Amino acid sequence: MSTESDEAQSSLNTGAAAAQAAVAPVPLFGGLFNTENFTKIGSLVLLTILAIIPIGVYVWSSFQIHVETGWAGFTLNNYISTFTEPKIISAIWNTLILAFGTAFFSSIVGVAIAWFHARTDMPFRGILEPLTLIPFFLSSFLGAIAWWALAAPRTGMLNRWMIDLFGLSAPPFNIYSMTGMIMVLVLFYIPYMYLFTIGSLNRMDPALEESARVCGTGVLRTALRVTIPLSTPAILSGAIIIFVVSAGVFGVPTLLGPIARIFTLSTTIYVKMEEYPLDLGGAAAAGSVLMLIAVIGLYIQRKVVAPRSYVTVTGKGFRPHRISLGPWRWAAFALNFVYILMAVILPLGALLLASFQRAWLGGFRWSQLSFYNWDFILFSYDYAIDAMKNSLLLGIVGGFMTVVLCTFLSMVILRGKNKKLSSVVDYVATLPIGVPGLVMGMAFLITWIHTPLYGFPLFLLMLAYMTRYLPYGLRTITSVLQSLSAELEESSRVCGESFIGTIRKVTVPLLRPGIFAAYLMLFIMFIRELPVSALLATEESTPMAVALYVISENEQLGVTAAFALVQAILLLAGTVVFRRLGNIEKLSV
Repeated sequence: MSTESDEAQSSLNTGAAAAQAAVAPVPLFGGLFNTENFTKIGSLVLLTILAIIPIGVYVWSSFQIHVETGWAGFTLNNYISTFTEPKIISAIWNTLILAFGTAFFSSIVGVAIAWFHARTDMPFRGILEPLTLIPFFLSSFLGAIAWWALAAPRTGMLNRWMIDLFGLSAPPFNIYSMTGMIMVLVLFYIPYMYLFTIGSLNRMDPALEESARVCGTGVLRTALRVTIPLSTPAILSGAIIIFVVSAGVFGVPTLLGPIARIFTLSTTIYVKMEEYPLDLGGAAAAGSVLMLIAVIGLYIQRKVVAPRSYVTVTGKGFRPHRISLGPWRWAAFALNFVYILMAVILPLGALLLASFQRAWLGGFRWSQLSFYNWDFILFSYDYAIDAMKNSLLLGIVGGFMTVVLCTFLSMVILRGKNKKLSSVVDYVATLPIGVPGLVMGMAFLITWIHTPLYGFPLFLLMLAYMTRYLPYGLRTITSVLQSLSAELEESSRVCGESFIGTIRKVTVPLLRPGIFAAYLMLFIMFIRELPVSALLATEESTPMAVALYVISENEQLGVTAAFALVQAILLLAGTVVFRRLGNIEKLSV
C-alpha cells in the first residue's frame, strides 16, 4: 500500500514538474527580459514622460530668464521678486488664509455630519446621505456662480429678498469677500471630509463609547473624548488634503476675488501668464511656492499622520449600536438640512430660476420668463456645444485610458516580484499629487508648446488630466487590490497564463467594483477640471469648465446658469450610470 502511494506521489511530482517546464520556459537572460519587467520599465518610461519631464522643465524654467526668443540664462531674480513683491506676498497670505479656513470649517461640519450618520439615531439618515454627497459631484466654480446669483451685493436674490422683507438700507450679504470664498469652498468640500471619516466611524466598536457612557460621560463629551480622537488619522488626513486642494483652487478666487481685490497664488499665476509682456519665469516661481505648500502638506499627511495607529477594529465581533440623542436628534437633523439647503437646494434653485430669466434683475419675475437661454446653450451656441463634446470625450476616453494605466500600475506595485522597481514606480506615480492643477497645466504648456504634440491640443489636455489625477485613480484601485489574495494571480501564472493575460482574465474581473469607482471619480474630475485647462486649453480643445468660465465673463447670468446646470446634469447622470454599471452601492467605505 505504501509503495503504491509513493509511486503515485512521485508520478504527481513528475507530472507537475513537466507541466511547469512545458508552460513556463526558461526566460531569456535569467528572467531579466520578461513581460513583467518590460511592463514595469514601460510604466516608468511612460510616467517619466507624463510627470517627471514636465515637472522638471517647469522647475528649471523658474530659474531662467525669459525673452521673446526663448531662454537667456540662469537667474535667481524670479524667486527674489516672488518673495519681495508685495502683491505676491499678499497673494501667498491670502492663499494660506483661504486654505486654512476651508480645511478648518470643512473638518468641523463634515465630521459632525459623518458622526450623525454613523453613530447616532438622527432621523431620515437614508434620505439625507445622498443629498449630502451631491456637492461632491459638482464643481465649486458652479457653486461660486450660484452664490454670485444669491449673494451679490446689488443683484443677489437673498439680498433683494432681505431688503424687501425687512426694509434694510444695505445688503446683508457680500459674496465678494474672503468670507464668501471660504463659505463657497467649505460647502463643496464638506462631502470630502464626510467620505474621509464615515468609514472609520462606521467600523468603530461601540463598546469603546459605551464604556465612557457607563462612567457617566455625556453624549457630547463621549464624542469629543472617545469617538473623534479615535478617528484622528482619518480626520487629519482629510483636513490636510482639503488644505492642499483648496490652496490651489482657481475657479472660486478668480470669480469672486477680483472685485474685492483679493488675489491668491493661483489667480496671480494666471494673470502673469495672460498679461503682456509674458512673465513666464515669475509665474513659474510663484507656482513653485504653490507646489511647495502642497508638498509640505502631503509630506505631513504621509509621514506624520498616516503611520499613527489608532486601532478601533479587532478580531472581537461587535453589534452596531447607535447613540440616542433624545430631542437633540432633531437639532442634528436641522444642521444636516441647513447644509443641504445651502449647498444643494439654494444654489441649484437659484441657477434654475436664473436660467429661465431673459434678464436677471435680482429675483425671478414672470415677465422675464423665457426659454431663450436653454435654446441658445443647447442648440445655437457652437462654443458651448463643442465644449460639451470635448468634455464628454475627455471624461469617457481619458477616464478609460487612466483606469487602464492605473490597473497595470497597481499590479506592478503590489504584485511585482522586484520590490525595489515596484517602489520606484509607486513613488513616481504618486508624484503628481503634490502638483496643483494650475501648475500642472503650466508645466505641460512650457514642456510641449514647441513640439509636434502641441498640434493636438485635446490629446495634450487629456494627457495633462491623466497625469494630474493618476494618483487618485491608482489609490482607489490599489485599495481594492490589497484586499485580494495574491494566490489568485499566482494560480493563473502556474497554469501558464502570462502576466498580461492574468491581469485581463483574473485581476480585472475581481477589481470590477474598484475599477468602476475609479472610473466614476475620474469622469467627474475630468468634466469639472478648470485649473489644468485654464492655461492649456485652446479654442478648439475648450472643455466645459473653461467654457463656463468664459461664458460667465461674457454672457448674461441666465446663459451662464443654463450652461452650469447642463454641466451639473451631465455629472449627476454620469454618476448614476457608472454606479449602476459597476454595482457601486456606496462611495464611502
